[in-house]
Amino acid sequence: FLHAPMPPRAAAAVVAAACRNVLHVTFSNKNIALQVMQKDTNFIFLSAQTLEHCFIENMRVRSDKRAARACALVLGERAAQAGVWTVAPAMPIRYHGKYKEIIDALRERGITVLKVEKTLKRSEMQR
Repeated sequence: FLHAPMPPRAAAAVVAAACRNVLHVTFSNKNIALQVMQKDTNFIFLSAQTLEHCFIENMRVRSDKRAARACALVLGERAAQAGVWTVAPAMPIRYHGKYKEIIDALRERGITVLKVEKTLKRSEMQR
């Protein structure tokens, strides 16, 4: 039987679900940590955080937008050296604030950040 073509938003969600590399972002009151891990094995193979020596020496505040951008630039360099060109966020995020700086910095380094669609709850599906 014939299948109807998939709508573009659903296609983007399928592509993001098929992406092997997942970007995890952790914010604390004082630091930012970025990790790229393999989806199937949960093996962390790339990371950057503002606790590293280069950030501690050069930044007084390591949890603001500027620090998020600098951390993402370092992660982008490491990802390019490792041959990783596509990542998907671990969960749906709003493109705003620190997340916006992180995604823009990764894209600036040539890393494609896929969009993850919001997962629907049962109550939303019935509407």
